[in-house]
Amino acid sequence: MIKVAILEYEKETKDIVFALARLFSDVDWTFRYFNKASVLARQMKEESFQLFIFDEMFKTSRLESVFVHDNPSASFIYVCKNPIMIKNKDERSRVHYISKDELDQDLSNISSKLLAQCKQDQLYELDYAGTHVSFPYDDIYYLEKMDKFIYFHTKKGVFHQRSNLKELETLFTPFGFIRTHVSYLVNEKYIVSRSKDEVELINQEKVPLSRAQKKKILAKKRENLIK
Repeated sequence: MIKVAILEYEKETKDIVFALARLFSDVDWTFRYFNKASVLARQMKEESFQLFIFDEMFKTSRLESVFVHDNPSASFIYVCKNPIMIKNKDERSRVHYISKDELDQDLSNISSKLLAQCKQDQLYELDYAGTHVSFPYDDIYYLEKMDKFIYFHTKKGVFHQRSNLKELETLFTPFGFIRTHVSYLVNEKYIVSRSKDEVELINQEKVPLSRAQKKKILAKKRENLIK
């Protein structure tokens, strides 16, 4: 079940709900509407959300620390008059900026990424040291290939199994993982910045970014913008 928290004006909220109904037509989801940030903050003590949708007026350092920083697994959408200006140099994959005037189109453009991020509560299972282990895709930061083994770097620690990264890429891509290097598959949600040859994750680890994969990632972004 995808739970959505909406902190917006009433008119925009109606438009957002109808747009989400089209986007989430094949999945179970529900939403809660809030007209005050303080009310949402209190509700978060009792309920968790996979997706937050905010009006651009809530894009402040103080509120980002309360909501974005304290919910590292959630995705966020800011609904803006000018998304490019509000986004500025924000490289966080789990934070999206869409236009008030192009709501349906902008949501459609990020639909596949958004669904992948929101559905990460599904489990991946492996056998590790003679024990069966399962954890949500959402708990996995990245996969690393070393020799014939794949190492899973997760919130619960590092696990490994003998496997093929190319086969795992097919399995993990629908959950928002991207290939940054021939030996690395990264949960894009946890990327906070990119440099010339590496990406930094929310847990402050840095993972290699090859020139070839960087080109593919940029090409995919351009393709999504054109759609």
